[in-house]
Amino acid sequence: MNKNELIDWLFENGDAVIRYRTATELTNDKSEYNISSLRTELMKTPKAHYWMKCLKDKRRLNYIHGSYDYCFENAMGKLIFMGIKAGFNKLEDSSKSYVKWLKESIETESEEPIENPIDFFYENLIASFLSASGFKDIEPVSTFVRERINMIYNFTKDNNFSIFADKANYKGISKAFDDHPLIDPELYLDGKFKLPWIHDLLTFSAFYDEFPDKIDQIISYILNEKYQKFPDGYGIVMAGVKRYTVLGWNVWLPGFSNFNLNEFHKQNIVTRMILMRPFKGARESKWYKNCLQHLEQFKQKNGTYLFPKEYLNEKNNSYFITGYHMGLGENRKSKNGLALESTFWMLKLTDK
Repeated sequence: MNKNELIDWLFENGDAVIRYRTATELTNDKSEYNISSLRTELMKTPKAHYWMKCLKDKRRLNYIHGSYDYCFENAMGKLIFMGIKAGFNKLEDSSKSYVKWLKESIETESEEPIENPIDFFYENLIASFLSASGFKDIEPVSTFVRERINMIYNFTKDNNFSIFADKANYKGISKAFDDHPLIDPELYLDGKFKLPWIHDLLTFSAFYDEFPDKIDQIISYILNEKYQKFPDGYGIVMAGVKRYTVLGWNVWLPGFSNFNLNEFHKQNIVTRMILMRPFKGARESKWYKNCLQHLEQFKQKNGTYLFPKEYLNEKNNSYFITGYHMGLGENRKSKNGLALESTFWMLKLTDK
C-alpha cells in the first residue's frame, strides 16, 4: 500500500481516535470527512471520558506533576495524543482552572521572587501542555512562554555545555546525591532554569512559526553530541540554604549513539521522535534519519507497520513524557490493533 492507501486503511479499520486523527491530521482534503461526527464519536469513547475525568481541579502540586493518571501532565498529554485539544468544549472548560493556577502562581512571584527552580518547573510544565493543547495565545501562557523561549535561546546560542559546578565548593550535599552532578547555580539564580526541559518541546512546536530561528538554535544545542552526553536527568539543584533536590527531564534522545536500546529507551524512541518532529533541524538530523531507518525494519509486506509492543507502551499511572501512553485506543489483542497504531505513528513521523 502507498501512503494514500495506508490512510484509507487507517480510517476504514481504526477506532475513534485513529479515525479522528487520520481525518484531521493525515489527509489532504478534510472536506471528505464529517469531522463533527468524528469528534462526537471520539468524545463518547470510555477512554475520552476517563482522561477528561483525570483532569482534576486540585490546588496541590502532586496533582500537576507525578506519575499518576490524575496528574495534569499525564491527563493532558494523553488527551493531546488522542487528538482532544482546544475546540473541544469539555477540555476548554477544564483548562480554565490551570490557566488560573498559572496566573496566580506568577502573581505570587511578583511579591515573593522564586528561589527554588522546582517552582518554576511546575509553572513551565503547565504552560507547555496548555500551549500544545491549543491555548498558546491565552494569558498568562503567551507571555510566560515567549519569555521562556528567549531565555533558553540566549543561553544556548553560545553553545555553552559547561553546566555543572564543583560540589566541593558547596556545603550540605547529601551522600544520597553522590551519583548526581550539581547543576551550576548560575543557571537558575532567579529560580528560572535556563536549560531546556523535555516539556519545552511541546511549547516549541506551538510557537515554531513565531520563533523559527531561535527554536532551531535550541534544537541544534539539544542535538549536539556534548549535550547528549549529559546524564539522563540533568542532576541536582540548590533548593534553598544547604538544600538540594534532583531536577531532571533533559532532552536525551534514544538511539543517538546506537540502537542497542534497553527497555526504557525502546519505549521512548517513538515519543521523542514525535516531540522532535515539528522542527526542521531535527527532521534533517542524522539522529532522526537513523531512527526512521531503524523503524523501517518493522514494515510488513502489505506496507503497514508493526512495532514491538514495548515501542508503544500503554500503562496506567505512569509518565506520559517517558512513553507510557502511546496507545491510541485500539484493541491490542485484535489482529490489526498494534499494526493500526504503529502505522499511524509511522505516517506521523514521515509526514511533511
